[in-house]
Amino acid sequence: MVARQGLTELYQPSEGTPTIALIVFVHGLFGHPYHTWTSNPSKSRSKSPGHRSTVPFFPPTSASSSRSSLRSQKEKIQEVAKTTDTAELTVLWPRDLLPNVVPDVRILTWGYDADIDGFGSASQSTIHQHAGSLLSDIADQRGISECYRQPILFVAHSLGGIIVKAALNRSSEIQGTRLKEIAPATFGVCFLGTPHRGSNSASLGKIAYKITRAMARRPNTRLLQGLERNSETLEQIGDAFAQTMLTSDTKLRVYSFREEKETRKYLVLNTMVVEPDSAKIGDPHEEVGSVPANHSQMTKFEGPEDIGFKRIAAQLRRWVCELRVNEEISPADIAGTS
Repeated sequence: MVARQGLTELYQPSEGTPTIALIVFVHGLFGHPYHTWTSNPSKSRSKSPGHRSTVPFFPPTSASSSRSSLRSQKEKIQEVAKTTDTAELTVLWPRDLLPNVVPDVRILTWGYDADIDGFGSASQSTIHQHAGSLLSDIADQRGISECYRQPILFVAHSLGGIIVKAALNRSSEIQGTRLKEIAPATFGVCFLGTPHRGSNSASLGKIAYKITRAMARRPNTRLLQGLERNSETLEQIGDAFAQTMLTSDTKLRVYSFREEKETRKYLVLNTMVVEPDSAKIGDPHEEVGSVPANHSQMTKFEGPEDIGFKRIAAQLRRWVCELRVNEEISPADIAGTS
């Protein structure tokens, strides 16, 4: 199963296939290491009261080639379909779709307490504290085996992108510990709807804050304040990240995707959770694009023909291809014995 907090491995290359990179997915505010990246094509179907969908979880997958991986995934879906109602099928795209594009990477998802409220009290960790946990968890994973000491690619949604930036800043500044290895090992970051300059007063932080106050719980106000439009925290992290990019030994690649659609709030009004100007860093080396979905749906894809998946996967494939060249491994070598 996918752990609520920490790293969970979703996919690994087959035995004998060299691991070119690690791809680490980091969810955002109110997110989850499984649900943020999972779509349910039949979610709109009516269900009986009290019914809860069972979510089939396939263990970390391995494949000798893109083609065999696709076959194996289809067989698994068909197997589940025999015993599961169609409405209960889900697609966790980092596990079910992405390995068909980049079969020679290890794919992991990282979770943290991103809920600003909870029954009792919510985690009171700050952005920087979550960033420290991310660094430690990755460093622990890299210590397990040599196969985890490969270049790192991050895919981060919303607040997750801010946490990744803060983590890389800390790694690049720290001295004398294993955490300093993470920033130099990072090859690229794909930001999805990340509020680099915060979210305006009608979205993300302040709306959530009002909701939790109304529910008489103890919200994580420090986390929310850090997401306000042009907050001091975001400015400091952004300035430091600009330096991190400049000093990166690997010439850190950055691609920022913005949401194209508004999100419904108060049942009657629509708003862009992250405005276009906030969804990009503004660095001259940054590439930008968009996903035709709202803030929460831009991380959920139903199949390989989904345009959002195709756009994000294309960037990850391009970066992995660069790493293959760096490792002097050809696509034919990757295919193995297929």
